Amino acid sequence: MTSSRSFRELASFFEPEIIRKALSLAFAAWLSFAIASLLHVHNAYWAAMPVWVLTQASRGLVVERAVFRVVGTLIGAAIGFALVHVPAPPVVQLALLAGWMGLNAALTHLLRGVHGYGALLAGMTAAVVVIPALLTPTESLDIAIARVECTLIGVVVSTLVLAVLTPVSPLAEFYTQVRSVSADAVTYAARVLRDPAAAADAAEEARLIAQISQLDASARPLAAGSVEGYRRLGDIDLLIVGSLSTIAAAQALKDAGCRIDATLPEWLDRVAAQLRREPQAEVREAGWAEADDDVAIARLKIAVGQILDAADALAHGEPRPVSPATRIRLAPHREWALAGRTAALAAAASFGAGAVGLIWPLPAVELAALGVCIFVMVLGSLPLPQFVAPKLFAGVVTGVVAATFYRLVLQPQLASNAALLLSVVPFLVLGGFGRANPRTGIAAIDANMCFQLASQAGMPAIDDVGRILADSVALAVAAGLMAGLFVLLPLRPQRQAIDAATVIRRDLQRILESDAGDRLAWHARTSRAILRLTLHLGRAKTLGERWPAGLVATLNLGHALIDLRKRGMPENVRTLLGSMLQQKRTPRQTVTALDALASEIDDAGTQRQLARLSLTLDRAADLLTFGLAAPDSHRR
Repeated sequence: MTSSRSFRELASFFEPEIIRKALSLAFAAWLSFAIASLLHVHNAYWAAMPVWVLTQASRGLVVERAVFRVVGTLIGAAIGFALVHVPAPPVVQLALLAGWMGLNAALTHLLRGVHGYGALLAGMTAAVVVIPALLTPTESLDIAIARVECTLIGVVVSTLVLAVLTPVSPLAEFYTQVRSVSADAVTYAARVLRDPAAAADAAEEARLIAQISQLDASARPLAAGSVEGYRRLGDIDLLIVGSLSTIAAAQALKDAGCRIDATLPEWLDRVAAQLRREPQAEVREAGWAEADDDVAIARLKIAVGQILDAADALAHGEPRPVSPATRIRLAPHREWALAGRTAALAAAASFGAGAVGLIWPLPAVELAALGVCIFVMVLGSLPLPQFVAPKLFAGVVTGVVAATFYRLVLQPQLASNAALLLSVVPFLVLGGFGRANPRTGIAAIDANMCFQLASQAGMPAIDDVGRILADSVALAVAAGLMAGLFVLLPLRPQRQAIDAATVIRRDLQRILESDAGDRLAWHARTSRAILRLTLHLGRAKTLGERWPAGLVATLNLGHALIDLRKRGMPENVRTLLGSMLQQKRTPRQTVTALDALASEIDDAGTQRQLARLSLTLDRAADLLTFGLAAPDSHRR
């Protein structure tokens, strides 16, 4: 069994698609290196490095990453050159570099899609300029300029090669998938209205929200490089918001015990069937023809209208007129807490490594400090660095071992440019196969880049074996330190999920303490927080048993609070809810107290709203206690 599996894994390296991609990567890296070498650019080996990170699944991502790599490189270089000319002691210049790297490390979690890649390069490039200038000032600025030139050569060449060989993004298939998931949400809403048991089906709700969350996470990478794709992101947002709102509104109707005409779920079934084919106006009109004054039914119809508006736009290429009530986008994806933690870690690591270099200004220490600055930025930008860190370390060690062999055995024998260019071909081809194969692709990025960095290909050979080994060990030590640090950090998805739940509770607190405010803006923020929480829970495989039930119930809870505030929230109700949101009482205790208060109120309208609030709060109890020290574990 083991030998058969090993044979299949070995055979996968020689699949036609793998061979084509591997050879194209090797050629792009070799051509970049060759151009830089023939132009006699110092440190020509840097030109081959961009190839290994620019390769992507779609042409748009290749082009857009190239653009942001160029922009980030130029900005980082400009900041780096400015920092080394600041009239201040080296330790102050180092502190300024640490601040710049911390800022850009934070931006990798605040800018969505490919945009954060530019921040990543801006931080790393500044370190490439500043660290050598501070630790070994002799000709360091000329070397930094040459490295920036090599990076630009590599980006241009690899983009031209890879863009031709990479397929376009499957946007049409993605839009069909989004409509299909929206149809599933509408079908689920119809089931909830027909069957009370469906409203309590937490597993089905979680499955749907997880699918919606994954589609949201995929939307911007798939749109990369496409003007039309970016124009349609608003339609994707509308479909996502509409799908979440449809599920929530159906549950609110069922929980409130509203009279539901049989034609309503039948209409939802027709809408779902049309979404799985192509949206048609007559289904929309059939649904809107039924009049009902109930606010929950109105919310349901608005949500379905959002889905139909967006589905029509995606299917026909022209947006339909959208009313102010349905003009909504998801709030921007901002991981503020994670950004702050990553910024602090990147700043501290880069300053600490640079300070060691100031104390011991040795070439190997300089290389280690530069490695720390690069690796902390790379790992800090990832959603799950704990899983990638061991692969990064393995890749770095592999690349360093190959580079050591190259410097000790091959480099001293090279007597011409032709021999130099031929000497790197086997390493680039092997690196291309490693990068092209999904099983080894992540580790191969660092193996290839560290081979280029440590091999010093194109530089004069040196006969100091100790210096060569010290350089190689320095890079491996830097990678080991950063990989070990990130492996020891707490698993981020759990912390990020708790952060998202905290945002939801904080927004509910704001509704309670201030005027009802902008309902659409609150809805957009809470929808985004639900998607973030779901995405992080999905990444944290071990948290499955802790998945909170009733995620979309928080949407209904917010609407219930806003409606009650507009009607006039009794002060004792406000105090009760505030106490719960401040974790002074559990949601289930609050439900019991709300039911008692409702029985003492004479106004029938307020009684109905308090009853809805109580039912919704009961459904949202798991989320409202998620991540707290002493959650309400009692379930009804």
